[in-house]
Amino acid sequence: MSNRVFENVIELMQGMWPTPLLRIDENAWAKLEFFNPISHSVKDRTALYLVLQAIREGKRGLVETTSGNTGLAMAALAAVTNLKFTVFLPKGASKGYRVLIKIFGAEVKDGRNTTTDTLSLVKEYEKEHNYYHPDQFRNELNVRAHMETTAKEIDEQMSSIGLKVERIVVSMGTGGHAVGIGKYFKDKYGSGVEIVGVVPAVGSRIPGIKRQDEGNPFVEKYGVIDRVVEVTTLEAYEGVKKVARKAGILVGLSSGAVYHAYERINDGKVTVLIFPDDGLRYVEEFEILEQAITEAQGSHG
Repeated sequence: MSNRVFENVIELMQGMWPTPLLRIDENAWAKLEFFNPISHSVKDRTALYLVLQAIREGKRGLVETTSGNTGLAMAALAAVTNLKFTVFLPKGASKGYRVLIKIFGAEVKDGRNTTTDTLSLVKEYEKEHNYYHPDQFRNELNVRAHMETTAKEIDEQMSSIGLKVERIVVSMGTGGHAVGIGKYFKDKYGSGVEIVGVVPAVGSRIPGIKRQDEGNPFVEKYGVIDRVVEVTTLEAYEGVKKVARKAGILVGLSSGAVYHAYERINDGKVTVLIFPDDGLRYVEEFEILEQAITEAQGSHG
């Protein structure tokens, strides 16, 4: 809509696309997904596709398990489309998400240790209340959302400055945006674009991304991830600081992990880095990590 005036939040979400692409290094551009307006993350895209599907199918309510941004975006969209929404938060989810999701009027329930462990609770609730469980971990709309929006935007943006993407570095959680972006570029350019997935190293926790040890239906089905780079929590935090001091933007730990992975494998290829969200909600975690670094330095002093 002209002059960036919108009638509703769905128009607002779509009106923020394409999200910006920022040059961050000599041959690297960052896709700033925190310009999505609701969750300030890449998850707005998936949530919109899932909620619109529920509306098309005439559902009265939604139930999902999520550790954060997807639930936040779905809660907002459910509120403005008069859908009831119940979310099961796993034990590791940030307390802040519980507060934010409740502000939108959603019902928050306690899950188990992980989203995978919590799925059985969601299935029971779905049957008992006749709700729609979109199942972001297996729903093809998760992949399609990023094929049709995120990936297409990157292609058009890079083409507009006369560059061909040679590598994309992307974090992996549900696999939706990693596989959606990867499939688009593999379908169009084949092996000419390398897709690099980023996951936490063994024993490390990075919010929003996870190891793929138990298998990922999207990754296994499409086979578009060329290689995987493991990053520790402290390496991700160092990535956050490097991005802040190099580019003047504050990104989240998953983005820091992506940047660290890029630095590790950088060989001059034209690269796009997917930065899923910003760093403002991770201040407490940054403080803990900074303290850990200071203590470690002191012990070696």
